[in-house]
Amino acid sequence: MTNNLPPVSNAYQYKLISAIASISIFFIIYFLLILVSLGLIFLLGYGAVKIIALHANYLTVVLALGLFSIGLVVFYFLIKFIFIKNGYSTRHLIEVDRRNQPELFAIIDEIVAETAVKMPGKVFLSPDVNASVSYNSLFWSMFLPVKKNLTIGVGLINSTTVGELKAVLAHEFGHFSQKSMKIGGYVNQAEKIIFDTVYNNREYEQTIKNGSGYWAFQLSGMISVGFISVFQYILKFFSDFIFKNNASLRREMEFHADAVATYVTNPKEQISSLLRLDISNAAFNSAFLFYTESNGKYLPENLFENQSALLKLFSERNNHPYENSLPIIEEADFTRYNRTKIEIEDPWASHPETHKRIEMIRSNKTKNRPENNELAKTVIRGYDDIGKILTNKFLTLNSVKNIGEAISNNERFIELYSEKYPLQKASLYFNSYYEYHNPVVEKIDEQLLLNSQPSTYETLFGDEMLSLIHEKNAAESDLLTLHQIAAHPKAVKTFKYKGTLYQSKNAGNLIPVLTKELDSLRDRLKENDRQIFSYYYAIADDAEKEILKKKYLTFASLNHEYDTFENALSLFIPNLQFMMVTLPIEEIRKHRYTLLRCEKPFKDSVKQFVEASAYKDLITIENKELLKNFIQSEYIYFNNDRYIQKEVDAIFAFVNEYRMILNNIYTDYKEKLIDFQVKIKRAG
Repeated sequence: MTNNLPPVSNAYQYKLISAIASISIFFIIYFLLILVSLGLIFLLGYGAVKIIALHANYLTVVLALGLFSIGLVVFYFLIKFIFIKNGYSTRHLIEVDRRNQPELFAIIDEIVAETAVKMPGKVFLSPDVNASVSYNSLFWSMFLPVKKNLTIGVGLINSTTVGELKAVLAHEFGHFSQKSMKIGGYVNQAEKIIFDTVYNNREYEQTIKNGSGYWAFQLSGMISVGFISVFQYILKFFSDFIFKNNASLRREMEFHADAVATYVTNPKEQISSLLRLDISNAAFNSAFLFYTESNGKYLPENLFENQSALLKLFSERNNHPYENSLPIIEEADFTRYNRTKIEIEDPWASHPETHKRIEMIRSNKTKNRPENNELAKTVIRGYDDIGKILTNKFLTLNSVKNIGEAISNNERFIELYSEKYPLQKASLYFNSYYEYHNPVVEKIDEQLLLNSQPSTYETLFGDEMLSLIHEKNAAESDLLTLHQIAAHPKAVKTFKYKGTLYQSKNAGNLIPVLTKELDSLRDRLKENDRQIFSYYYAIADDAEKEILKKKYLTFASLNHEYDTFENALSLFIPNLQFMMVTLPIEEIRKHRYTLLRCEKPFKDSVKQFVEASAYKDLITIENKELLKNFIQSEYIYFNNDRYIQKEVDAIFAFVNEYRMILNNIYTDYKEKLIDFQVKIKRAG
């Protein structure tokens, strides 16, 4: 690394030392275990020779071979991961070079000159909305020099400017400049060792237990498994320690790579590319999901054109401005739906949270290069053809058959997409107010009906009220988190609330404070919902007034009863879980007794739902028949020594269907109430 580039931080150096120490300890322990296994081979081999020398016959030869095989089996257990075929493949990628992509390589050359790192061994284009540095991490790569490769996602190119793409690539070259990347290779091998020895060893253990079927080899197999179990315990003991230290180092590596990118490019473009990443991913994944959910009816010709179309559609639906043919995502948009005030550091996360990266980028040293707002795809020669080739590769990679109507026109794609996933009226007419909130007014009194000065439409559904909903939802989530921390204070050591660090043992002290805040938020939203009712009641005609009042009262009843029926269902379902696992007959009978005892109150709840609830008149004839059949059923589920499969299938199907009926009636009625408000507004 040149002296001009940002130096690594003290935190980086500390975490690098911790990662090196943990991985060194692991490999020392691992090689000690190998030495122990080699010692077993020698000692047991010596014992085998002595047995044969004592009295050579068929039995002693078999015993000697069985004894000697224990050491060999344990040794092979420790090294067999070396012989596993590497699954890494570049078949879904396109390799490019400076001859066929000179403009792209001109950008790469510029970054290489700025960062003074080596050129990547190979450059690939992938379908992803991402870029990455990688190398084929074989066992021998820990000891031999291996060139790093650069992979650039066309999904990323498709949703960035040239300046933003350069900022992303500079981040990746920031990784090239980090010699600590080699530690990642060692950790990767440690992960392979642990996975293959601890978590992927069942087939190997079964094979050596069974042996050749001969009792002597079965006995030696059981002894071998005993040794293996001890070795597994030792390896697993160190795994969490290694992975947490490595994850912590990787987070610092990301911060440092960001610092390199900020220095050689432009922080504004770096931040804008980061903020757009989520919507770019959503657009690409949603386009692919549309085709997979069409069940072969439609097939994409170019997924990246569809991604661009959905970027435009999603931006329109979420009111994101468009500049340079790309959506502009503000930091406020990024945090719009996440108002949580609790921060718990995830020790397993390999990347820092985006808002923390942005905060660091703003403080980084920079040359502040001029912006380049030209679309990144303009530097890729044959871009459309590459998009089509990668689309086919991506479909093959995900086992999507080449059948169905090929969609080559974006207008046709958006027409089909909007038909399948229409924008709900809750978003279109009410500023998304009802997407995360329900129109519940529990009491309609005379004061509300005679309100002569109702609030304006803009006030009722404005951004302030929408923000209040997200704050309320976040407070509910935070309160649940605090209860979990208070109940299990050893699960996490510390957490932050509103930026202040707390010990987990003090979580309970915050619960009353947050409960009070949550009650205040709920009261404000309840009052707003009352004012919404008053607004529509005031502009409705006489006939509409009565219908609106009835719909609100009915929905309030549905909302009140929903929790009762959902809780009854949630309490009943755990009683079915025993039928999903293999158990002794006596255990099954005990569980069945509990199930039949709990079935009675559950059937009473279903009967209440059908006959006496606010839902009763909204249930279809077919669904009512289904519910009544269950109420009248007399299932026993298990008879003599086997399950009655028809009854088992029936109860599982019923609980799924019942939950669907409950949810569908609730959401359908909510939609009808919202539709009716739209109708009143239009008529008014």
